[in-house]
Amino acid sequence: MYNVIHERILEFNELTIDFYSFKFYAFIFLLLGLQFINWFFEALKFKLLISVEKKINIITSLKAVYVGNFTAFFTPDRLGTFIGRIFVLKNVEKLKITALTAVGNLGQLIATMVFGLLSLTYINLFENPFLVLNQTFFKVLFFVFIIILFLLISFYVKPVLVFNRLEKVKYIKNYILRLSSLKSLKADLKTKVIIYSIIRFLVFYLQYFLIIQFLAIDFNAIYCFTFIGILYGIVTFIPSPFLGNFGSREALALYLTSATTLGILGPFVSISVWLINVGVSTLIGGVILTLNKIKSN
Repeated sequence: MYNVIHERILEFNELTIDFYSFKFYAFIFLLLGLQFINWFFEALKFKLLISVEKKINIITSLKAVYVGNFTAFFTPDRLGTFIGRIFVLKNVEKLKITALTAVGNLGQLIATMVFGLLSLTYINLFENPFLVLNQTFFKVLFFVFIIILFLLISFYVKPVLVFNRLEKVKYIKNYILRLSSLKSLKADLKTKVIIYSIIRFLVFYLQYFLIIQFLAIDFNAIYCFTFIGILYGIVTFIPSPFLGNFGSREALALYLTSATTLGILGPFVSISVWLINVGVSTLIGGVILTLNKIKSN
């Protein structure tokens, strides 16, 4: 990786960004708007799921999502999303919030795997833009994704199969029984969760593509789609010990794009998207949590 950085570091010198231009600030405003749209659909998803236990409005759901992003930032792999949501929804059972958040995350994971599979289909049938990895790797990965996606969808559609087995385990039986309502989540609700998850992924894609176009990099829409599909499809299963799940995605982005026209700017684009979606939302969540604490005192 050091050799790749050393050989292509001069690509940063070719960037011509006028940080004082109206175009730059308009572009930043657009990315921030897309950040809000991203978390708005996550809030719609959470509002829909939590309605099984309690009816809340979209503002409360947005607060829960943003505060959840704040607490998630300080946990490995952003696993602490549910902690912030519990802070906001104090009248809902903690276990239910955790479980319903997990259902939403599972829907997002399914959407991510679908787009990853579409990207692999393009690579295997038409063109491989990522010459650093050979075609055999992508063929094997294609079948791995199919198996994982099948298992995820099976659990998502028929969670009763897993719950019935877990209910027989003595030490967790009481917890599983308290989550019995999850077994009867309606199909239309689950479908909406998937739709919202797909929209969120497309927002991610649009952010990546807009940044690439703004930097005037010769990396077309299809290449960008396959890059994001492979990047998120793989990195989802790579644990990251760093705050905000930072590092693993950027390292993989560098590896994937090292032999493309995107080059070393691949992780730069990825970091930019991370700052907009994770960094900004973490700050917003921290402000909301602080204001709530002040009001409660």
